[in-house]
Amino acid sequence: MVRNLAGLKRSAKSRSDEAMSRATAAIRQMQSEEVEVNFRSVATKAGVSTAWLYGTKPLRDKIMKARTTSPAAAGEVPQHRQRLSQERIVATLRLRIKTLEERNRELTEQLEAAYGRLAVATPKAKPARRLHGNDVRPRIDKKKTLDNYR
Repeated sequence: MVRNLAGLKRSAKSRSDEAMSRATAAIRQMQSEEVEVNFRSVATKAGVSTAWLYGTKPLRDKIMKARTTSPAAAGEVPQHRQRLSQERIVATLRLRIKTLEERNRELTEQLEAAYGRLAVATPKAKPARRLHGNDVRPRIDKKKTLDNYR
């Protein structure tokens, strides 16, 4: 029985090279995104096993180096993200305050106008009895002038 060992070796080598390039790309991407780099996260992102990462010396060294130099390891990234989050919250609250102050100003103006109309209006005389639906209401065709409001 003849075996195609050269083909098997080529296939294994190409799969290994492909996995190596995926893992290296994952490490680079995680460093650029400032995400914590560790064996489990690299294995998940690259689609390889953690055992393979531990067994591959160049990748193991890269991951170990990235772990020690990573800003996430030093705790800088969570503080940075927290600061950004707080800045966004403050900006959102300032915008909300601005819109509420504007709405309050509009309602205050409307209220002042309503008080003005009430102050100008003369009280109407009440009828002697309650009007019903069939009663004829008197028409007032008299044009009002400013003297009527004083």
